[in-house]
Amino acid sequence: MPNEIELKLRIDAADTTRLFNHPALTHGLEHGPLTRQLISTYFDTPDLRLLDAEISLRVRSMSGGWFQAVKAAGSSVAGLHQRMEWEDIISGSEPDFSKITEPALAAIFADRQLRNALQPLFVTDVARTEWQLRMPDGTALEVALDLGELQVGTHIRETISEVEIELKSGDAAQVFSLALALQADIPLTIENISKAQRGYGHYRMLPASLSTLALAALPQALDKAALTKLVWACVHQVQSKQALLEADDAQLQQHAIAEIRSTLEYLLSALQLYKPTPAALLTEYHWLHDTAHATQPDDQAAAHHIHTLLQSQRCQRLLLQTGAWLLA
Repeated sequence: MPNEIELKLRIDAADTTRLFNHPALTHGLEHGPLTRQLISTYFDTPDLRLLDAEISLRVRSMSGGWFQAVKAAGSSVAGLHQRMEWEDIISGSEPDFSKITEPALAAIFADRQLRNALQPLFVTDVARTEWQLRMPDGTALEVALDLGELQVGTHIRETISEVEIELKSGDAAQVFSLALALQADIPLTIENISKAQRGYGHYRMLPASLSTLALAALPQALDKAALTKLVWACVHQVQSKQALLEADDAQLQQHAIAEIRSTLEYLLSALQLYKPTPAALLTEYHWLHDTAHATQPDDQAAAHHIHTLLQSQRCQRLLLQTGAWLLA
């Protein structure tokens, strides 16, 4: 059962040509770049039973063949997506349920009523360019640039322009290290929403996240494992509130501002408590904390100010640096 680990980054289409000659992709290149067309159709029932079961079913046309992928629930923090994935070669454009042999999934797809109700919901049509890299420590990475569109029905089209860095084997910290090397020269923004989530968003509005992270009293000392768990929880909390900063509802905006500020304060305290935290990283988190608190909570511009801050390239780089350090 493969566990897919990849980092998703948004890139402006005008900047994509800069990838092809970037030293980070030419050094350690095993083969590539290779460009091919990928047309992926996502299936579900009209009442979205697979979505409710936290499963996605995709059939992809690529290089003259057909490939089926089933993905199960995972997580996404700081753009690092971790999901269980089963992929198989199939003979045509319709799902092949005989290929789904993992017991829990097979039990779900054994339901004939569900199988008969499955239908195409949306399609992604992208030109994918891939680089296969071997890092000095032996870590194998795949970098993919996807340019194309998401198609929902006959009238809805959304642009896709993103970079994915996938860990094939080795050290997961290298995923962030490579992203940092690219982001030093090319503006990149961490993407926590998958293509499937973007497509499903046209069928069901995700509820606003009003949950509050329980900020327990910090212990007198933290080890690396405990700190890592705490940092990821804080980063996830900040990212989950970020969308609310653009809400039309002033109360939702105020909720998001308060949660983001209190979480950043807690995160900074934890990093200060952990003595091996690099001084340069602490300096950047002080900057993030202080800048997020630079406006009054009831200031009408506060939500825009914090949203712009979190989307800034300096903040994006800080999150990538954090991931590389925690996974080292």
